[in-house]
Amino acid sequence: MTKWELARYLIDAKKCVDSIMYIEQNIVILKNIGIREKIDSKLSKFYINCCAILDKVFPKKKKELCSTDTIVQRLYYERDKNFAHKDLDYRAVEYNSLSEMVVDLKNQILHLRKLCKEGLPDVITLNFVPHDREVFRFVNGLTADKEDIVNEQKYPLRKDCTNKQVEECFKIFSDTEEIRKIDNTEVKNYATLLENGINDYEGLQNRQDFCIKTNVLFGTDMWCSMNNEAVTVMKELRKLGVIDKYNVPNFEALFNPEIQKKFEEIIDTEKK
Repeated sequence: MTKWELARYLIDAKKCVDSIMYIEQNIVILKNIGIREKIDSKLSKFYINCCAILDKVFPKKKKELCSTDTIVQRLYYERDKNFAHKDLDYRAVEYNSLSEMVVDLKNQILHLRKLCKEGLPDVITLNFVPHDREVFRFVNGLTADKEDIVNEQKYPLRKDCTNKQVEECFKIFSDTEEIRKIDNTEVKNYATLLENGINDYEGLQNRQDFCIKTNVLFGTDMWCSMNNEAVTVMKELRKLGVIDKYNVPNFEALFNPEIQKKFEEIIDTEKK
């Protein structure tokens, strides 16, 4: 298994932390959907993915690692005692809040990233963002039809693009595990797709997934990250009303001299 194939499991685990962060921020709105089951599902995926990396980077060293590393011991304990099996002697960690859980999970995956650095790409980063693709759409009542309307506002020329004729068609490479079924001579017949996402957080997740799939398929070494300054700017623009929660621009707001001045200040600060 290549480094980028392993990276997929690391980022899948990271996105579980993203989901719990978003749920924590919207817990009042989500009180009627069974939050416990949603959190348990994310925790299961988190620990299974983390241990998949350990198994590949340190084959046959589970006992040795668990005897010397308390975080590795915890990762395997959660997977083996609770999520892979339901052992009677399992004892769950009691958190006082989801925020406390998030801090714990971040510490675990950051430790894993450092421990397994030789088996993972050098350029990969862990950029935590509060977002869950499905839960975000539930919270905002965003049906498929409504999302189409949002996309038409953001990309008014997209329908013109979809009507263009293409000279060559490709098969879509949608999952890194598909690489095991593709012969090297067939790689040229595949392509990866990149979705912009409903907002900047989802855009980051989509771009990182795209980089991983493309790197696995074509042997490249691309990566995408988001710095704290960019996150701050986007938050300020939303507060100002220049863009909404879907990143749809509100040009009318800029006709207000006060908003226009603040907008220019934010952009000037970002340029510096």
